[in-house]
Amino acid sequence: MKIRVLGCYGGQLLGFHLSSFLVNDSILLDAGSPTVTLTLEEQRYIRHVFVSHTHLDHIQDIAFLADNRSLKRMGGANENRCITIHSLQENLDTLKTHFLNNAIWPDFTKIPTVKDPILKLSAIEEMKKVVVDGVSITPIRMNHPVPCTGFLLEQDGKQFIYSADTGITDDLWKVANAQPNLRGIIVDCSFPNAYAELASISGHLTPKQMAHELKKLNKLGSMPIYLFHMKPETLSLMTAEVEAENIPHLRMLTQVDELLL
Repeated sequence: MKIRVLGCYGGQLLGFHLSSFLVNDSILLDAGSPTVTLTLEEQRYIRHVFVSHTHLDHIQDIAFLADNRSLKRMGGANENRCITIHSLQENLDTLKTHFLNNAIWPDFTKIPTVKDPILKLSAIEEMKKVVVDGVSITPIRMNHPVPCTGFLLEQDGKQFIYSADTGITDDLWKVANAQPNLRGIIVDCSFPNAYAELASISGHLTPKQMAHELKKLNKLGSMPIYLFHMKPETLSLMTAEVEAENIPHLRMLTQVDELLL
């Protein structure tokens, strides 16, 4: 399994891309930044997008992926004609009502035709496995103000977890501890320690909260832990506070990282 970091930040500033992870070239975990990081040819291979939740920083590039795929079709490309969006049913309903509604953005679930659209919506359920392009993906409910899931990925007997946005939770760690060959986990760490109240209200973690959460992980200290969703404007302070926790095999992601499992 190959996981390419397209964006790993919880805010958008010049040079900092929003959350999006490309798995094996064809599967996206969230869509904050694929069109600003991938060439048109690289975008052409994307067939599936797993949306953790519908906050704008995780869905915005669904709009532009659809637009680019539409133009690719008009240019004569027939392979990978559609992109399937996988998420909880309540998230798909939100996308249809408030995003792909012909007011905010054209409804690419009906363009060019209802029978042959650019985007297809596919509902997933908590802890119900879905297999796409050889990768097994299981949604895990997270602690966030809107319906949100992290994802357990498995291929060739190796597991990996993406927490998506989350505050304090137990479900994530129960799933992680049950995996026989877990090779790593991407965990939310958004705000500096002084913003602990804001982190709790908004469903995120500070370095101290993250370190406390990691004590629930049986393999802590022997397995890679990757942090994401850092706010760019506080990145220097966040880096110092994460380093102060002195957790083995833990580091903050950058958007040039590629993880090979």
